[in-house]
Amino acid sequence: MKHTAIFLPPLVLFICVACGCHKMLDVKPEHSWTDETFYTTTYQANLALSGIYSQLSKEALYGYRFNVMLEAGTDETYTNDPGATWAAAKYEYTSSSDEIKNTWLQFYSCIHLANQLEKNLKAELFSEEEYNLILAKARFMRGFSYFTLANWFGPVPLRLIPSSSQKDNNFPPSPVLDVYKQVEKDWLFAAAHLSHSKESRYVAGEPNKMAAHGLLARLYLRMGGFQPYLSANEAECFFDNPAQYFVKAKEQCEIVINDGWHGIVPFSTDTASYRNHFLKYIQEKYDTRESLFEISFGNLITSGITVHGRMGNINGVEFVGTPGIPRGFANVNAALPVYLKYSPEDRRRDWSIAGYKNNYSSSTGLFTMRYILNSPLDQEYGIGKYRRWEPTNLAELKSKTPQAGAPYTILNSGTSSATDANYTGTNFPILRYADILLMHAEASIGGRFGTANADAGALNSLNKVRERAGLTPYTESLAHEDFFNELVDERLRELCFEGLRKQDLIRWNLIKEKLDETNASIINFPSFTASNQFHQAYLTPGLTFNKARHLLLPYPLQEVAINPSLKQRSGW
Repeated sequence: MKHTAIFLPPLVLFICVACGCHKMLDVKPEHSWTDETFYTTTYQANLALSGIYSQLSKEALYGYRFNVMLEAGTDETYTNDPGATWAAAKYEYTSSSDEIKNTWLQFYSCIHLANQLEKNLKAELFSEEEYNLILAKARFMRGFSYFTLANWFGPVPLRLIPSSSQKDNNFPPSPVLDVYKQVEKDWLFAAAHLSHSKESRYVAGEPNKMAAHGLLARLYLRMGGFQPYLSANEAECFFDNPAQYFVKAKEQCEIVINDGWHGIVPFSTDTASYRNHFLKYIQEKYDTRESLFEISFGNLITSGITVHGRMGNINGVEFVGTPGIPRGFANVNAALPVYLKYSPEDRRRDWSIAGYKNNYSSSTGLFTMRYILNSPLDQEYGIGKYRRWEPTNLAELKSKTPQAGAPYTILNSGTSSATDANYTGTNFPILRYADILLMHAEASIGGRFGTANADAGALNSLNKVRERAGLTPYTESLAHEDFFNELVDERLRELCFEGLRKQDLIRWNLIKEKLDETNASIINFPSFTASNQFHQAYLTPGLTFNKARHLLLPYPLQEVAINPSLKQRSGW
């Protein structure tokens, strides 16, 4: 994205404060920006859009607290923190937890700014095409915010005009179906009016036409799946005629597939295709063919906008001590089931799971590289997808005992955050083409609760993802249950650590089952030790999870306090 920030130079601020004479104070301002008069030029509209985009780039959301911390506690990731710092990752949050409060606040901040733009953007000041394009970008982001809020909180207040006074806080939650219908409306408008990412006017990183179609497919899959807020009776937790939504999801996926612009580089062309794609996120480059939409950090940083991306730092490969760059903490582990689901020949495993870390010796000032791929219950069995560094010769490291002072390569050198110990410019993927293919395969069989066997189209979509990983394609049709189970595993292998797993498991009504399987695999793993505090931390989500409480987040305490129409759900 190209964004513009406005700065007041320090000297000007100094003069204004230091002079203090009444003549300066008596000068009438030549320009005044208000909500009603601001959105009058393309420049101003783009400033407003930058503000909307930046809401999702805050530390509270895709910086890490939402997409890493709240997403943890499945068969994909769990925290290795035995204390209370990462309580939210262990289903130990409350309605007053900061992670709950700030998730709600930041998404609604994004919605408020989008509503403000929609209300005050004057159609007569723009061409019809430009007006609709600006509006489509704002509605795309509003739809994304409402979709995410409804998935995590259930019924939420559906505000479509900006709040202006205290009385606006008294706003009842809307049924989830109504929220989803508004999301559908916003994304259909976006799909009709956004630029295609192949157009010269498209700015990489911004919402685009095919991303809107892809997210519509994600919406319809969710609408056809399990809805935890509808009834205490699980048999009733579905919208009417759920099969219709899988048809719609398939149609949206096929719009993207048949368009032909997006794709993935196959294994036969590039044996490191998966790795090379994620290197682009780390190096702040845009792969507009495979990545349909991502949360941007690096380009916002260089534009002077304060964002707090910590991809590769909080959820990266451990790198501590002096020097502190590129610092990594590995606060979440790649869960044992992820390791077990990869076959040895799957080329994604060594990239998704780093399998190494450093131990720093303060006495020698040297790093000891430690390769831990054969010990997946190690405390810092870190995520490799967003790694900031790697051993210069990983193959040699695998074959030797830990090496003091082993050379390493910094992967994000030359980027906006290369010299920052903690904050990174690594973008976070929201929608990739591989997800389009896997959604298409799932929609073709009607999801978990459908009955159709996999047809040639479903197999072809699944095989394209498998072939890129260097795996043998399926050549014969699979029964519905077998194909669905393969999709559950394939989404874990392909899309791990991309903020999708928890909501996937909820819409399939499988989260409790997968947590139980995760704990069983940990306890039965040869290196498990009951007295190990880190091993116990891995087990905590499965022990703490309560299906009656944790399929949805509680409403934030402060929202219930200021909104008389928002009643806290039972159990909180």
